[in-house]
Amino acid sequence: MTKRFFTFACAAAALTLTAALAPASAQQYPGDRVVRIQLGFTAGGGADILARWYAEKLQKALGGNFIVENKVGASGNIALDAAAKAKPDGYTLLLASTVTTAGNASVFKQMPLDVTKDIVPIIGFAETPFVLAVAPDSPINTVADLTAFLKSKGGKATYGSATTSALASTEIYLQKVGVKATQVGYKTTAAAIQDVTAKQIDFAFADVVFATGQAKQGRIKLIANASNVRSPALPNLPTLKEVTGAETGDIVALWGLWTAAGTPKEILDKLAKAMNEITKSEETQKFLIGQGATPFVSTPEDYKKKFEIALKAWANAVKIAKIEVQ
Repeated sequence: MTKRFFTFACAAAALTLTAALAPASAQQYPGDRVVRIQLGFTAGGGADILARWYAEKLQKALGGNFIVENKVGASGNIALDAAAKAKPDGYTLLLASTVTTAGNASVFKQMPLDVTKDIVPIIGFAETPFVLAVAPDSPINTVADLTAFLKSKGGKATYGSATTSALASTEIYLQKVGVKATQVGYKTTAAAIQDVTAKQIDFAFADVVFATGQAKQGRIKLIANASNVRSPALPNLPTLKEVTGAETGDIVALWGLWTAAGTPKEILDKLAKAMNEITKSEETQKFLIGQGATPFVSTPEDYKKKFEIALKAWANAVKIAKIEVQ
């Protein structure tokens, strides 16, 4: 064997070995491996319903085994951290909204990660505004009714909040109408809504996916949408902006798929394409609207811009609502 041929053979072998050891290419991904979707919310809640729908559809579209892992705690930061610290190979994903990513960056002094550097947005798929709920048999039927009721209570009314978005939406509303109410904190939205139904608290903002289901079962009454625009799923429900002038649109939850920074672009693009195709399908459009969500189809660049807007909006909301940074 000549020296030249030996060198060529070694180079070829090295390339073959490198290819074998490299992360799965876009064509190969995900193969027959498990893809874990981190979710910072409890099983059975609104976010979990969305996560499991997309996990099933991604598995059908791409193969592999997409599973949802509920890592609850620290307002979603445990799931965020798990995704950010995972190997950047596309096998650990994060399903989260801009409330968790952008919102937490403003609400928490000590974040376990830098949301602008350690994780990357892949693609968005749905907007889920928060809606204002009261007890089903309450005489309150409009935001004007609620405002009048709060004024009559002289600051002794109570509201529930389990998320930063619910807290911010409430405080922005209260400041806009010039009334006060006492916050009661909850670990889950379900617990807050349960107390609204039982009239243990007077009102609460809840994510539209969970709240719509509860309203259909007659457990709560919805009187306003915290988005700046009406939801196609709830076209007759007025927005806070319409009835009070309070703007909370840019802190609305815009859901998307994320993963660790450094994940190969080819894999990100493959996931983004599959997600968009799923969201565009008639079946998913019907599902999302039925859940109270607004389908969101865009490019990865558009979703990143929405995230950047949310970062600024949340920093402003924390100041306006005078939310104490935790």
